Amino acid sequence: MSDAHESTPQSESNYHTYTTHRIPWWIRGIWIGFWVYAIGYFIVNLIPAAKFYF
Repeated sequence: MSDAHESTPQSESNYHTYTTHRIPWWIRGIWIGFWVYAIGYFIVNLIPAAKFYF
């Protein structure tokens, strides 16, 4: 298979510049709320229920 032009790493990266975006504060708040709820649920419900299974 023959390419019409040779590609170098420099020419390949011309159109592949990725930039990152900051996560909005309210999305971080949703995730923090989720993890607080999940850990609280685990502590309140699953740990006391484990004594009936073991």
